[in-house]
Amino acid sequence: MTTTAIFNIDAKLKAAAQKKAREQGIPFSSVLTFATRAYVNNTFTVDFVAQEIEASRATKKVSSANARKLLGL
Repeated sequence: MTTTAIFNIDAKLKAAAQKKAREQGIPFSSVLTFATRAYVNNTFTVDFVAQEIEASRATKKVSSANARKLLGL
């Protein structure tokens, strides 16, 4: 059984990821599935960025622009 995930992503980042997936012959949805599975299995982490965002939120200093910058978007 599958489900639909809806989230916001920078348009340029999405286009670049879709292009790379297409060049590698992988459906973009598979890339997202692989990344999600790796994250659940602890083989893909975002600890550094998550810690930075959490620290910023704790002091209420994070803006959406800063969060995108921390994520490299």
